[in-house]
Amino acid sequence: MDIIDKKILEILQEDSMKTAKEMASKLSLTTTPIYERIKKLENSGIIKQYVAILDADLLGKDIIVFMSITIKDHHASKRNDFVKQMQNLAPVTEFYHTSGSYDFLAKVRFGSIKEYRNFLLDDVASISNISDIESQIVLEEIKYSTKILI
Repeated sequence: MDIIDKKILEILQEDSMKTAKEMASKLSLTTTPIYERIKKLENSGIIKQYVAILDADLLGKDIIVFMSITIKDHHASKRNDFVKQMQNLAPVTEFYHTSGSYDFLAKVRFGSIKEYRNFLLDDVASISNISDIESQIVLEEIKYSTKILI
């Protein structure tokens, strides 16, 4: 990956709707090499997918909760069962295995605290390997970015 590839990635992270023609103009190249470089970046897996980033506030999903979770049994099969069950929960938008006091961190979004309570009682409580959950409700989202510095 060279400097041109990095510039293409920066442009796409800002606006994935930019055309190869627009990028070519900005980078003083022709359209064909830009298109070929994008295809190479896609085929190599560096570009995983293109998405629309939605405004959660306008959609009524403005409550963010971080769930710090500890599991009881860390044996591979029990841990993997827990991970699969958490991954299958639609409100879980991000899920990480972490070090420290807790084993996992999950990010969820809801339209109300009651929705979150119902999620905890109806969905998460059915997962048997959970030992402890600490919930942190976000009061204000100060910075959010999907951008990766290159």
